Amino acid sequence: MKEFWWIPIRLICFCVLLLATSPLQAQEPLKIRVIGQAEGTSNYYHDLLKQALTQAGHPVELDIRYDIPQKRYIAMFEHGLIDVVWLLKSAERNQKYQHVDIDLTNGLLGQRVLMIPPGTGQDYAEIKNLDNFRKSGKVGAFGTNWFDIDVWEVNDLPYVVLDGDWRRIYDLLLLPRPRRNTPPFDYFSRGVSEISYEISIHPSLKIEPHLLFIYDRDFVFYISDKSKYLQPIIEQSLHQAQASGLMQRLFKHYFSEPLANLDLDKRVRLNLKTPK
Repeated sequence: MKEFWWIPIRLICFCVLLLATSPLQAQEPLKIRVIGQAEGTSNYYHDLLKQALTQAGHPVELDIRYDIPQKRYIAMFEHGLIDVVWLLKSAERNQKYQHVDIDLTNGLLGQRVLMIPPGTGQDYAEIKNLDNFRKSGKVGAFGTNWFDIDVWEVNDLPYVVLDGDWRRIYDLLLLPRPRRNTPPFDYFSRGVSEISYEISIHPSLKIEPHLLFIYDRDFVFYISDKSKYLQPIIEQSLHQAQASGLMQRLFKHYFSEPLANLDLDKRVRLNLKTPK
């Protein structure tokens, strides 16, 4: 039997070779470039993307580019320098970009409350309907290319658009109108899933306590043309995250407490027409 001593050695070598070429070997993570906001409002989308993909067998590394103005990051996205963004769904964007047709916040992004300067809350206390709000003469401020611009336009609500970094709206709200060097405005409309995070960064501002604006839209993931191979992977992963309950658990983790603090059920609901 001595002539067979070499069999175990050959067997070990064969097993090592098999493991080295096996499809079960560690998978290279997907590297996905995304945007991020210092206020923390992007954390849910990062976590959802990462956990959904990982659960579906696609480990991922996110390369996060923080605090880029929307006009600039859309240009970067269109040139393939950012792989995935989350934007309010619209027919125009759906035609223009690859997307995953799964709502990301159960419609929360279409529910808006107002961020206002301190001492101005009583200006809104007697508003009972959308016509009252129009007659109040209150003017909103938005960043360039925001979908809210179309919503306010179709509902005949006054607004101004401020080019450049939209975050300056926070600071401008605290300045008296004559010192702003911008067209006059009174409030900043924010999603109910965003405003609690943002007010913690800008505690001198206030959340208007009476009104809730509602339109029929949500964020979806859009994918750049240069990374379109990600579309079916992300879509399948999000469907699995919905079925497993992962998406609902993350939603509850990130939003249940902020929503409770806004007392949405006690607010006057102002239903807005939604552009296509």
